[in-house]
Amino acid sequence: MLVELSQDQRQALDFAGTPLEIVDPRSGSVYVLMRQESFARVRSLVEDELGETYSAQIESAMRAGWDDPAMDEYNDYDRHRSA
Repeated sequence: MLVELSQDQRQALDFAGTPLEIVDPRSGSVYVLMRQESFARVRSLVEDELGETYSAQIESAMRAGWDDPAMDEYNDYDRHRSA
């Protein structure tokens, strides 16, 4: 689905450039508006770099003992940090 920019969005892009953060007043969600070419570049970096190495990262973490129940303490790091 292709949606045309509103006049407000066009003016914001002209003033601020991209990427431009846009807030949905109904939900409070923040979206990022950027040129398609920029998005494609970011997307390819994330998909290629992480996608190809994700299984190796998990395997390495498990060999290093990250699946040890004692490591569960790190899931609550912020709660323990102030103690």
